[in-house]
Amino acid sequence: MKLFLGTVTTGYGMATPNLNPVLSLIESRIGLPDLVPGTLNVSIPEDYIVPPDALILPHEYPFNSQSNLRETIKLRRCLVAGFKGVIVRPDSHEIGAGQFHGKACLELMGQVHFRSALDLNDGSIIEVQVEGRGLWLPSSE
Repeated sequence: MKLFLGTVTTGYGMATPNLNPVLSLIESRIGLPDLVPGTLNVSIPEDYIVPPDALILPHEYPFNSQSNLRETIKLRRCLVAGFKGVIVRPDSHEIGAGQFHGKACLELMGQVHFRSALDLNDGSIIEVQVEGRGLWLPSSE
């Protein structure tokens, strides 16, 4: 198990329009239905390369037709303050130093709007648990 205590930060505001076209793919591949659009951005104290549980491939991600990034979206199950969640990480964020959000930021989705449900603001500290056996698995596993 890996546990991060991270700080809530404001993102670029692009997760909702970029990820909405693949939301059903994210839900089916990660095994978590009814995801709330958008992400909660959490700055963590160290770089973290996401070992994916599932992927959205470049040809499946419509945003790639608008950009020349050819991004693969990495998906990883996690717990966000005890709620089932998903880390959604474009592989371009793991390239180089300071590329986009970078490796020390987690973009998190869940079945609840984390900011509202957990009364979070920029600067709030939140616990994110990853890589733990038995965190949660989709019903098919």
